[in-house]
Amino acid sequence: MKTRVTIRSAVVVLAMLMAPNFAFAQPNLRDLPPGLSRVDISGTGGFRLSTDWSDLVLLGSISPASGALEQVLVRDLVVRPGPAFDAAVTYWEGRYGFRTHVGYAESCLTVGRACGEVTGPAGVASSVDVNAWVYDVGGAVGLIDYRRNTWVWPYVFFGFGAVTYDLARTAGPPLTFIERNAPGATDGRVVISRDNPALLLIATDELGIETKFAMNIGVATDLRIPLGPAGVGIRMEVSDYIHRSPIDVLVAPVNPFIGGRRDARLNFGLVHNLRAAVGLVVHVGR
Repeated sequence: MKTRVTIRSAVVVLAMLMAPNFAFAQPNLRDLPPGLSRVDISGTGGFRLSTDWSDLVLLGSISPASGALEQVLVRDLVVRPGPAFDAAVTYWEGRYGFRTHVGYAESCLTVGRACGEVTGPAGVASSVDVNAWVYDVGGAVGLIDYRRNTWVWPYVFFGFGAVTYDLARTAGPPLTFIERNAPGATDGRVVISRDNPALLLIATDELGIETKFAMNIGVATDLRIPLGPAGVGIRMEVSDYIHRSPIDVLVAPVNPFIGGRRDARLNFGLVHNLRAAVGLVVHVGR
């Protein structure tokens, strides 16, 4: 009997001694490491602005017989600003996420200041409607540690994919040829180094449906309302899709006596597609 009482007393005493330590060891949800997994789905709408697809390129040749022939090879070609709509799904593990994204924008490709602008004596519209699709996969990194009760979630993202331009009709780079008489030899602004006109081969690639490899970088923030294991909020994004210009022009001087040519491909550099958007986001997970 004494043995049973002693064992029971020892168990009670041990439990009393461990109770404070056990209570202290209980994890607090606010102290959990920032490794919670979740998924967010967003839909946004905004404004898209692109840089020029091409620059103004001027080739000039002077001949004593025909005067000066100036060839405006390519004029400034640009996609005018227009509306853009996007959807994205991101899987997060703590501060790090895997992101998939698709977007759509509509505007026009033009050499003027606005879509449908009429230029020239013929009264021909110098623009063509264009729809642009963007799609990419990449990563995202939160700028702060994530907690379930976080109200503001800023992050940066990046990705690799493509941009597809669908033109309403086939169009080529706007080539313009302007002839004028050579200036007088006394004005001192023209130096004639050769008196025989050179032959040029100009090859252009017409634009229809163009797909260009693109890189995407951006910054965003979610203003969210935590609802237990889920949350809803407003997402604001600013991003840039970067790709090479779709304009492809080849200029080759041709020598009829040698029978050869030296190709020179015009490089119009990179095109930036800047986008600012705002929309709704839903968070699901821990």
